[in-house]
Amino acid sequence: MRLWPAALAALALLGGCAQPAPPRQALVVVLPDADGSVGAVSVDAGQGRVLLDRSYAAGEVRGGAVAPRQMDGPAVHEIFAATVAAGPIRPAFFRLYFVSATDQLTPESLAAYRTVFDDIKRRPVYEVEVVGHTDTSGAQAANQPLSLQRAAAIRDLLLRDGIAAGTIMVAGRGELDLAVYTADEVSEPRNRRVEITVR
Repeated sequence: MRLWPAALAALALLGGCAQPAPPRQALVVVLPDADGSVGAVSVDAGQGRVLLDRSYAAGEVRGGAVAPRQMDGPAVHEIFAATVAAGPIRPAFFRLYFVSATDQLTPESLAAYRTVFDDIKRRPVYEVEVVGHTDTSGAQAANQPLSLQRAAAIRDLLLRDGIAAGTIMVAGRGELDLAVYTADEVSEPRNRRVEITVR
């Protein structure tokens, strides 16, 4: 029975010596890319170093020292919700294809055009780059203007649907940048395209 008061006094003494954890000075988290790949970052706070090379690996700095911490997607999104919301939307890339020797979209690409338009409209600020291409059938002198006509056809669709003219840049590359390499005078549907970058 005599030990209880002494034990309680010792616990009280230990409790009185415990200091609250220092406030967090920094939190660094590795986020995966859209394809799941990750890079790596080394966090050095002066007192130790932590290598972060896995999805959601984190380094937390408190009192000038860094310690590893594993997080998950929901926790990261909760902590950084305001930061993520304020960040820009990532660029998007699209390809639309054309009927041979024309600036008319294939039926499948005409349907896919809506995806491009919807991506642009979800952005508060945007710029659109449209680059036309041809296959190697026909003369290069004719393919260059045809590639530009294809890019202009997409620009005209976007303008018709309310996208601001000053946000769209068009260019034609003719048969210079083939998606699929072919010899000259080859009709290749995958080369008859526009490439659209939205950012």
